[in-house]
Amino acid sequence: MNSTNNKKLYDFITEDPSILTNKWLSRRANNPASVYSCDNHHAEVRLREQNGLFIKTLAKVLIADNNVNEEIKAWAQTVAMDRVETRTPIHEVIHQFGVFRGIFWEHIHLFIMENKVDITDSEILQWSKLIHSTFDTIIETFAEKYYGYYHDRLLMQSELINELSAPVIPLSDSIGVLPLVGEIDTQRAKYITESILIQSKDYRLTHLFIDLSGVSIIDTMVANQLFQIIGILKLIGVKVHISGIRPEIAQTAVHLGINFNKIPTQATLKQALKANKILISDTHMA
Repeated sequence: MNSTNNKKLYDFITEDPSILTNKWLSRRANNPASVYSCDNHHAEVRLREQNGLFIKTLAKVLIADNNVNEEIKAWAQTVAMDRVETRTPIHEVIHQFGVFRGIFWEHIHLFIMENKVDITDSEILQWSKLIHSTFDTIIETFAEKYYGYYHDRLLMQSELINELSAPVIPLSDSIGVLPLVGEIDTQRAKYITESILIQSKDYRLTHLFIDLSGVSIIDTMVANQLFQIIGILKLIGVKVHISGIRPEIAQTAVHLGINFNKIPTQATLKQALKANKILISDTHMA
């Protein structure tokens, strides 16, 4: 490949990256919810900076003797974090890659037309293979980084939801209530186990009322883990009272061979508290 023409093409692309960026930004639609919206002036500064670096990184493959993978990773990492933080769906980003790929090749075509006497078909083919391959590598690297940041964010949100969804409510110096709501999967059940042990110790509980009336679904593994929680609490001196066991949950327990006969159970939390002479007004229990 003619290194002179490669350098000329590199200079043509990088001499004024704003030409390409302006063309790209001019094709944005008006979508207020998107970072790519034409009226999102706050994001435009970042988009210009990120795209300018993208152009230089992409063009560098024309002249670099060594691999530019580290620069690609650095760019992808920065932009992926930004897109996750702005909650930009990955399909929107992939679409913009496609839009800009077309603009980039329009620019290269202009260079070829201006220098067609000095450029061979073989060089054009090599540029096509090299630049398309680099585009694909950048997109794949971006998608990988995006998934990593997005997955980490989901885990953090899940942990926060779990933390907020297993609160032990102290009724006195030694009595607490744990109202469980929603679906309990294996991961949440594990968190509830850890949370109950910590809170029982912190509140110095001797009695804990676990109300299951708000639990919609429970599988066999979770039912078994619930029984284990009760056993662990018993070992540390906390007597567990169960209320609100739905028929389907009771049926699951029977299939597992889990016997709740030795555990105080009541149809409702109010009945469980009343049976233990813990009086709550009707207003509070409504």
